[in-house]
Amino acid sequence: MNTTSDVSFTVLIVEDNPTVMRMLAANFEKKGDTVIESLDGADLIERIKNTQPDIILLDVMLPIKDGFTHLAEMRAAKIDIPVLMLTEKREVDDKVHGLETGADDYITKPFSFRELYARIRSNLRRKGGITKQVIVDQLRIDRLARTALFDSKPIDQLTKTEFDLLLYLAENSPRVVPHGELLENVLGYNAEAETKALVMHIANLRRKLKKNGLENSILVSSVPAVGYRLEVK
Repeated sequence: MNTTSDVSFTVLIVEDNPTVMRMLAANFEKKGDTVIESLDGADLIERIKNTQPDIILLDVMLPIKDGFTHLAEMRAAKIDIPVLMLTEKREVDDKVHGLETGADDYITKPFSFRELYARIRSNLRRKGGITKQVIVDQLRIDRLARTALFDSKPIDQLTKTEFDLLLYLAENSPRVVPHGELLENVLGYNAEAETKALVMHIANLRRKLKKNGLENSILVSSVPAVGYRLEVK
Protein backbone atom coordinates (compact mmCIF):
# COMPACT_ATOMS: atom_id res chain seq x y z
CA MET A 1 0.00 0.00 0.00
CA ASN A 2 1.52 3.31 -1.07
CA THR A 3 0.68 6.51 0.73
CA THR A 4 1.55 10.00 -0.50
CA SER A 5 0.89 12.32 2.41
CA ASP A 6 2.40 15.74 3.03
CA VAL A 7 4.63 18.10 1.18
CA SER A 8 7.92 18.47 3.02
CA PHE A 9 8.26 21.32 5.50
CA THR A 10 10.97 23.18 7.38
CA VAL A 11 11.05 22.77 11.14
CA LEU A 12 13.11 24.86 13.53
CA ILE A 13 13.99 22.84 16.64
CA VAL A 14 15.04 24.73 19.78
CA GLU A 15 16.24 22.01 22.14
CA ASP A 16 19.27 22.01 24.47
CA ASN A 17 19.53 18.21 24.78
CA PRO A 18 21.85 17.03 21.97
CA THR A 19 20.50 13.47 22.16
CA VAL A 20 16.90 14.61 21.71
CA MET A 21 18.01 16.98 18.95
CA ARG A 22 19.77 14.20 17.02
CA MET A 23 16.78 11.89 17.36
CA LEU A 24 14.35 14.52 16.13
CA ALA A 25 16.57 15.68 13.28
CA ALA A 26 17.14 12.11 12.05
CA ASN A 27 13.43 11.32 12.06
CA PHE A 28 12.41 14.51 10.26
CA GLU A 29 15.15 14.13 7.65
CA LYS A 30 14.13 10.52 7.07
CA LYS A 31 10.71 11.86 6.06
CA GLY A 32 12.29 14.41 3.71
CA ASP A 33 11.77 17.48 5.89
CA THR A 34 14.32 20.25 6.45
CA VAL A 35 15.64 20.76 9.98
CA ILE A 36 17.13 23.94 11.46
CA GLU A 37 18.81 23.33 14.81
CA SER A 38 19.25 25.66 17.77
CA LEU A 39 20.66 24.29 21.03
CA ASP A 40 20.27 27.48 23.06
CA GLY A 41 17.76 29.76 21.32
CA ALA A 42 20.32 32.54 20.87
CA ASP A 43 19.21 35.16 18.31
CA LEU A 44 16.05 33.15 17.81
CA ILE A 45 13.89 35.88 16.28
CA GLU A 46 16.63 36.82 13.81
CA ARG A 47 17.07 33.17 12.88
CA ILE A 48 13.34 32.76 12.34
CA LYS A 49 13.22 35.79 10.06
CA ASN A 50 16.23 34.55 8.08
CA THR A 51 15.08 30.94 7.65
CA GLN A 52 11.28 31.26 7.60
CA PRO A 53 10.46 27.81 9.07
CA ASP A 54 6.97 26.36 8.68
CA ILE A 55 6.77 25.26 12.32
CA ILE A 56 8.85 25.66 15.49
CA LEU A 57 9.46 23.02 18.17
CA LEU A 58 10.38 24.97 21.31
CA ASP A 59 11.75 23.40 24.47
CA VAL A 60 10.68 25.09 27.71
CA MET A 61 13.91 24.61 29.67
CA LEU A 62 16.69 26.42 27.79
CA PRO A 63 20.04 27.82 29.01
CA ILE A 64 19.63 31.50 28.07
CA LYS A 65 15.90 32.20 28.16
CA ASP A 66 13.11 29.77 28.88
CA GLY A 67 10.74 28.79 26.14
CA PHE A 68 7.87 30.86 27.52
CA THR A 69 10.01 34.02 27.24
CA HIS A 70 11.07 33.16 23.68
CA LEU A 71 7.44 32.50 22.76
CA ALA A 72 6.23 35.80 24.22
CA GLU A 73 8.95 37.66 22.29
CA MET A 74 7.99 35.89 19.06
CA ARG A 75 4.34 36.81 19.40
CA ALA A 76 5.22 40.38 20.37
CA ALA A 77 7.28 40.55 17.16
CA LYS A 78 4.16 39.46 15.19
CA ILE A 79 5.67 36.09 14.27
CA ASP A 80 2.64 33.84 13.81
CA ILE A 81 4.45 30.64 12.79
CA PRO A 82 2.93 27.64 14.62
CA VAL A 83 4.82 26.78 17.82
CA LEU A 84 4.66 23.37 19.50
CA MET A 85 6.24 23.36 22.95
CA LEU A 86 8.36 20.44 24.16
CA THR A 87 8.84 19.97 27.87
CA GLU A 88 9.20 17.52 30.71
CA LYS A 89 6.78 19.58 32.78
CA ARG A 90 3.39 17.92 33.16
CA GLU A 91 1.63 20.43 35.40
CA VAL A 92 -1.61 21.83 34.01
CA ASP A 93 -0.55 25.39 34.91
CA ASP A 94 2.55 25.11 32.71
CA LYS A 95 0.47 23.91 29.78
CA VAL A 96 -2.09 26.65 30.25
CA HIS A 97 0.68 29.25 30.54
CA GLY A 98 2.23 28.06 27.28
CA LEU A 99 -1.08 28.13 25.43
CA GLU A 100 -2.01 31.54 26.84
CA THR A 101 1.39 32.89 25.79
CA GLY A 102 0.68 31.86 22.21
CA ALA A 103 1.69 28.22 21.77
CA ASP A 104 -0.33 26.26 19.22
CA ASP A 105 0.23 22.92 20.89
CA TYR A 106 2.08 21.31 23.80
CA ILE A 107 3.62 17.85 24.18
CA THR A 108 5.40 16.40 27.20
CA LYS A 109 8.51 14.24 27.19
CA PRO A 110 8.87 11.38 26.65
CA PHE A 111 6.75 11.30 23.51
CA SER A 112 6.55 9.16 20.39
CA PHE A 113 7.78 10.75 17.18
CA ARG A 114 4.71 9.40 15.45
CA GLU A 115 2.43 11.37 17.75
CA LEU A 116 4.62 14.47 17.43
CA TYR A 117 4.51 14.25 13.65
CA ALA A 118 0.73 13.86 13.66
CA ARG A 119 0.40 16.95 15.86
CA ILE A 120 2.68 18.93 13.54
CA ARG A 121 0.62 17.97 10.50
CA SER A 122 -2.56 18.89 12.34
CA ASN A 123 -1.21 22.34 13.20
CA LEU A 124 0.13 22.98 9.71
CA ARG A 125 -3.19 21.89 8.27
CA ARG A 126 -5.06 24.38 10.45
CA LYS A 127 -2.67 27.12 9.36
CA GLY A 128 -3.01 26.19 5.69
CA GLY A 129 0.61 25.06 5.53
CA ILE A 130 -0.05 21.68 3.91
CA THR A 131 -1.67 21.61 0.50
CA LYS A 132 -0.77 18.30 -1.08
CA GLN A 133 -3.30 15.53 -1.49
CA VAL A 134 -3.28 12.33 0.51
CA ILE A 135 -3.30 9.25 -1.71
CA VAL A 136 -3.75 5.70 -0.43
CA ASP A 137 -3.99 3.36 -3.40
CA GLN A 138 -7.23 4.35 -5.19
CA LEU A 139 -8.31 6.77 -2.43
CA ARG A 140 -7.44 10.42 -3.09
CA ILE A 141 -8.23 13.15 -0.55
CA ASP A 142 -7.74 16.87 -1.16
CA ARG A 143 -7.33 18.80 2.09
CA LEU A 144 -8.07 22.28 0.74
CA ALA A 145 -10.97 21.35 -1.52
CA ARG A 146 -12.18 18.92 1.16
CA THR A 147 -13.03 16.31 -1.43
CA ALA A 148 -12.52 12.55 -1.33
CA LEU A 149 -12.37 10.36 -4.44
CA PHE A 150 -12.11 6.63 -4.87
CA ASP A 151 -11.06 5.44 -8.32
CA SER A 152 -11.79 9.00 -9.53
CA LYS A 153 -15.39 8.85 -8.24
CA PRO A 154 -16.45 11.26 -5.47
CA ILE A 155 -17.35 9.96 -2.02
CA ASP A 156 -20.53 11.93 -1.31
CA GLN A 157 -22.47 13.11 1.74
CA LEU A 158 -19.62 13.07 4.28
CA THR A 159 -20.09 15.45 7.19
CA LYS A 160 -17.18 17.61 8.35
CA THR A 161 -16.31 15.18 11.13
CA GLU A 162 -16.61 12.12 8.89
CA PHE A 163 -14.33 13.74 6.32
CA ASP A 164 -11.82 14.72 9.02
CA LEU A 165 -11.78 11.16 10.38
CA LEU A 166 -11.27 9.69 6.92
CA LEU A 167 -8.47 12.18 6.24
CA TYR A 168 -6.69 11.53 9.54
CA LEU A 169 -6.93 7.77 9.16
CA ALA A 170 -5.66 8.01 5.57
CA GLU A 171 -2.73 10.19 6.66
CA ASN A 172 -1.72 7.53 9.16
CA SER A 173 -2.58 4.41 7.14
CA PRO A 174 -1.80 1.57 7.70
CA ARG A 175 -1.01 2.48 11.32
CA VAL A 176 -3.60 1.75 13.99
CA VAL A 177 -4.62 5.16 15.33
CA PRO A 178 -5.42 5.04 19.07
CA HIS A 179 -8.85 6.11 20.28
CA GLY A 180 -7.37 8.93 22.37
CA GLU A 181 -5.44 10.36 19.41
CA LEU A 182 -8.58 10.52 17.29
CA LEU A 183 -10.59 12.01 20.15
CA GLU A 184 -8.03 14.75 20.71
CA ASN A 185 -6.80 15.54 17.19
CA VAL A 186 -10.03 15.10 15.22
CA LEU A 187 -12.99 15.49 17.58
CA GLY A 188 -11.37 18.00 19.94
CA TYR A 189 -12.02 16.02 23.14
CA ASN A 190 -9.59 15.28 25.93
CA ALA A 191 -7.74 12.09 25.00
CA GLU A 192 -8.96 10.45 28.21
CA ALA A 193 -12.60 11.50 27.80
CA GLU A 194 -15.23 8.81 28.24
CA THR A 195 -17.57 9.37 25.33
CA LYS A 196 -19.27 7.31 22.65
CA ALA A 197 -18.91 10.14 20.13
CA LEU A 198 -15.99 8.52 18.31
CA VAL A 199 -17.80 5.17 17.97
CA MET A 200 -20.84 6.99 16.60
CA HIS A 201 -18.86 8.98 14.02
CA ILE A 202 -16.94 5.88 12.87
CA ALA A 203 -20.24 4.02 12.46
CA ASN A 204 -21.62 6.93 10.41
CA LEU A 205 -18.46 7.02 8.26
CA ARG A 206 -18.78 3.30 7.55
CA ARG A 207 -22.45 3.81 6.68
CA LYS A 208 -21.55 6.56 4.19
CA LEU A 209 -18.85 4.41 2.62
CA LYS A 210 -21.43 1.65 2.19
CA LYS A 211 -23.89 4.11 0.57
CA ASN A 212 -21.13 4.96 -1.89
CA GLY A 213 -20.62 1.26 -2.61
CA LEU A 214 -17.20 1.21 -0.97
CA GLU A 215 -17.76 -1.08 2.03
CA ASN A 216 -15.45 -3.70 0.46
CA SER A 217 -12.91 -1.19 -0.86
CA ILE A 218 -12.27 1.20 2.05
CA LEU A 219 -12.25 -0.60 5.38
CA VAL A 220 -12.22 1.19 8.74
CA SER A 221 -11.10 -1.69 10.92
CA SER A 222 -11.50 -1.77 14.70
CA VAL A 223 -8.59 -2.99 16.80
CA PRO A 224 -10.16 -3.84 20.18
CA ALA A 225 -8.96 -1.69 23.09
CA VAL A 226 -6.56 0.18 20.78
CA GLY A 227 -8.12 2.18 17.94
CA TYR A 228 -8.92 2.16 14.23
CA ARG A 229 -7.01 1.47 11.03
CA LEU A 230 -7.84 2.45 7.46
CA GLU A 231 -7.26 -0.20 4.81
CA VAL A 232 -7.83 0.40 1.10
CA LYS A 233 -8.24 -2.53 -1.30
